[in-house]
Amino acid sequence: MTSTQRNDVRQTSFKVINTVPYLGSRKTTNPLNCDHAEVRSLPIERAKDSGPSSNTEAISQLEHIGRLSYYAARSSIFQHGDPANFIYIVREGRLKLSLSSRRGRCVVFRFAVAEDLLGLSAVLNQSDHEFHAQTLEPSVLVAIPRSGFLQLLHLSDEVNSFSTRALARDHEEVLRGIRRLGLPASVRERLAQLLLNCLEFPRKECLPMSIRMNWTFGELAEMVNSSRETVNRIMRQFEREGLIALCGSLVVVRNYAKLKLLAG
Repeated sequence: MTSTQRNDVRQTSFKVINTVPYLGSRKTTNPLNCDHAEVRSLPIERAKDSGPSSNTEAISQLEHIGRLSYYAARSSIFQHGDPANFIYIVREGRLKLSLSSRRGRCVVFRFAVAEDLLGLSAVLNQSDHEFHAQTLEPSVLVAIPRSGFLQLLHLSDEVNSFSTRALARDHEEVLRGIRRLGLPASVRERLAQLLLNCLEFPRKECLPMSIRMNWTFGELAEMVNSSRETVNRIMRQFEREGLIALCGSLVVVRNYAKLKLLAG
């Protein structure tokens, strides 16, 4: 693919709400929870290791019948038990997907990043949402009505293939979450595995082997099924052992091989 073709793909546009100001630079702050109407354009930011170029066409078709929304960090997209009236495409940002017990215990079983579909299984099964989806950082999502999505699923080969790949990716991530939460014997192993998983996130920082932690130690504890105090102590141990360096909200992996050996 030539550089001109790559630029064309990066600049593929979709419909954006008329009442939302033109974004210009990606660093521009956007209003939240605004009403939506007509058309502007926003470049599509492809996720790391995303699927073939047909993803772009499928997403474009879905966005023509969807609604773009901006969410602040720690905003709830939907809760467990909510009706699955919409399916969501993540355009920017990261989200945590979690399950909660009746006693209030919360476990994060996977993360969602750009081009992920949220609520797909609930829409296909005609059931309520099965988990809680919450943003970890300012995020952009497109909500597609259930009826419109199902119609495109039958009519569009691109949307059908995109949805099939999304289901396969969901399956892979759920298995990874089970391995992270169920197989490691200690919190140290689970935390090391989580840090390695976070290195695979699409990120804008230029620093290699770095993780931007946009969540608290309490939220980190939910991701490894532990307590905030334990996670805080182990992260400090990792730092003393030379596995990582903590620089504010930035975590730099200093010894990848040893961290991977610890994660099993």
